[in-house]
Amino acid sequence: MNTRRYRILVALCGILGVIALGVYYAVPVPLPPDNATATQVSEFANRYHDTSLLDAWLQATGSLLSVVFFVAIVHMAGAATRMAGMVTLLASAVLLAMGLIEGALAIDTVQATANGHPESALTSFDLTGVFVHVFTIAPAPAVFLALGTVLLGARLLPRLFGYLALALGVAFEILGFAGLFSATAVTGVIFLLIGQEIWIVAAAITLVVRKQPAGVVRIEEQTTLRKH
Repeated sequence: MNTRRYRILVALCGILGVIALGVYYAVPVPLPPDNATATQVSEFANRYHDTSLLDAWLQATGSLLSVVFFVAIVHMAGAATRMAGMVTLLASAVLLAMGLIEGALAIDTVQATANGHPESALTSFDLTGVFVHVFTIAPAPAVFLALGTVLLGARLLPRLFGYLALALGVAFEILGFAGLFSATAVTGVIFLLIGQEIWIVAAAITLVVRKQPAGVVRIEEQTTLRKH
């Protein structure tokens, strides 16, 4: 595949992933309170049936496209067999799995309500509330800390992106720990998520418009080297 076309496709994955997740976060759905009863959750699921299903699709699709973007950066940086690259791949897989599981629980909340199982719907709804904590404790910090290390060791993107990725990783870890004990810290995660999406879009655009610097192995060359 032509390197230029490959970069464009990778950038599109990143940007489309941000758009999908942006719409997911922007859709106004007034969630029941944390101490909601099975009746309240059932009323919510019936009222926002279609919106909840759309949200689950947007979250899963956005997470997948974002992970493809992260994995492609590792590939283009030639870091897939380095420790930082392998950690990025592992953390990205965990990140995608979390997004799919959270989406599955959101879908189950709707379907269990429709099938007359309000207690199951309540359990699934309660479980969706823990993902913000797990997300900021493990996969998000690991992805950005490892990805920042990858970028600092390659010429794929300006070094600023590597430093910003490291900063995001540290911030996610700090707020992830604080969020276990403070609701205010959990609210702060929203700003980090915005920063994450801005980082992805900026990196995607730079990936397309920046000339390939000397020392970056072309996709075709990587394939040829593997054959020999």
